[in-house]
Amino acid sequence: MTRVDPGLLAILLVALAVRLSMALTIPYVHDEENTHIPLSKTISLAPGSLNLPIRGENHGALPAYVVKISSLLFGTTPLGFRALHVVLGLATVLLVYLLTRSWYGTIAARWAAALMAFNDYSLSVSARATAHVPHLFLVTGAVYAFSRFLAVERAAWLYVAGLCTGLAFYCKEHSALVAPVFFATLLLPRYRRWLRGPHAYLACALFAAVIAPDVMWNLRTNPETARVAYSGQEVGQATYRAHLQRMGGLGFSPYPTMFYGKEAVIAVHDFVTGRSLTDNTPEYNSVNPALGLVLLGSVLLTVFRRQERREIRLFLLFMALGIFGFFTLIEPGDPPYRLDPVSWVWVETTLIPAVILAGARLAGASGWRRNAAWALAAIGMLYAFDASFYGNIATR
Repeated sequence: MTRVDPGLLAILLVALAVRLSMALTIPYVHDEENTHIPLSKTISLAPGSLNLPIRGENHGALPAYVVKISSLLFGTTPLGFRALHVVLGLATVLLVYLLTRSWYGTIAARWAAALMAFNDYSLSVSARATAHVPHLFLVTGAVYAFSRFLAVERAAWLYVAGLCTGLAFYCKEHSALVAPVFFATLLLPRYRRWLRGPHAYLACALFAAVIAPDVMWNLRTNPETARVAYSGQEVGQATYRAHLQRMGGLGFSPYPTMFYGKEAVIAVHDFVTGRSLTDNTPEYNSVNPALGLVLLGSVLLTVFRRQERREIRLFLLFMALGIFGFFTLIEPGDPPYRLDPVSWVWVETTLIPAVILAGARLAGASGWRRNAAWALAAIGMLYAFDASFYGNIATR
């Protein structure tokens, strides 16, 4: 019988208490009261009034279904709408723990789980009825499944990764960026033989089949007339074309770096350039600079740790640096009025490999480096806890 790790249990219990307290007390943000909760109320299986929307205002409608199920199970109160998001947030922490433990050991897994549970960004979204929690959960599920494939080389895990990626697409379309990461990892010599067989391509076909209804909707919809009705009014719907207009071409964007220390990046940018850097998502907290240094520093240190198992190290680096680099090279575009041209939230999935690699680096440190790194990580998590649990993050 497998014993439950007391360290993991403590992390999950504290994370649960914090999230439940926040779900009960913090006010709704715009995405909750104007998008996901109203859209969830239109979902119906009743005869004569069947309504199963594929898309919401800006993205796929899957987050609204999560809100709907949550409200059916727990009631139509702030906690009721948010409860399932709390559960999925804890499940994300558990998946990060399991993945990290399988490759780096228990100490690394505890650190990774704690960093996922108690960073500013995760805390600021984990108790809200928005797309962020189901998106992170599904992408983490895809990453976990693919990591299991790397370990045991069983085709079934490729299909699970394809399915999770397809479902994540219905939360945010840029989740599809993990697919090239999977493909790049399969190009490594150990796994290249899988590209000569059918399973990798059938997993891609499964992903394509899952997102096919959304693709067909976009192909058949006029972006100028697309509308969805809820809250007693009709609002315009963003298509793929509208989202692509958010990208203005190749250039340099400081926004991805904002995810790992928004206030610090804004201060440095404004001082150096003399121009103000706009935060288009002020209702959510970015990772604080102390944790940002731990996470980004761990990713960069891993680049030079060639003695680790090559497959998992390169897979996590492909994901962290590939997605971060992609959005760093995108200049803001000119999208329709209701879409932000750029957002630091776009790189939220880089948090998954970052906390795993940070857990590994913290567990493997020794001497004064270990003391300094552990202290910095602890300070960062305490700051995040204080800012989210005791502060009113909705008005920060």
